[in-house]
Amino acid sequence: MREPLLHFWAQTLLFFGRNERALLALQEVVRQNPAREEAWSTLAFLYAQGGRLSEAVPAFEKALALQPNDAALSFNAAFAIQRAGDHARAITLMQRAIDLDPKLDRAWYGLGLSLAHDARYEEAALKFREAARLQPLNPYAGYHLAAALFKLGRRDEMRAEYERVKGFDPKVSALMRREFGISDG
Repeated sequence: MREPLLHFWAQTLLFFGRNERALLALQEVVRQNPAREEAWSTLAFLYAQGGRLSEAVPAFEKALALQPNDAALSFNAAFAIQRAGDHARAITLMQRAIDLDPKLDRAWYGLGLSLAHDARYEEAALKFREAARLQPLNPYAGYHLAAALFKLGRRDEMRAEYERVKGFDPKVSALMRREFGISDG
């Protein structure tokens, strides 16, 4: 089957949840046309979804080489790279995603996670604070912001973030109370 029809077939298979067959079709699409960015990115998503990070990361890199100014693609590549444990590369790609789209809250959050992983808590706190500003009802941005503030010894700010999260998410605020020794009172 020729590449354009094969790509359409892969998309149809995906629509019907036939991911393994779609994956095979997409592999053939990129073999026939290595410049087909959307096939590379879909292939990368399928690999990542299946936990096949060693295949997802190179596929995301191929897609990014073809679409370097795609913020969402940069974030998704960074997320796969982060899951594979390469936080230095994840930081670079998360920052690239933010540079392309400063309102991409999940990139701010992901950047904070990798910075915190590297014990760069001051920087991580800034990123989590921005993620929480962009998505104020994301309790996990608040949780990780509080964790970074805890590591920095900034208890008053940590308490304020706890109070903010407590206003809309009792489960995460309870977790914060336990993990950071916050007392209600």
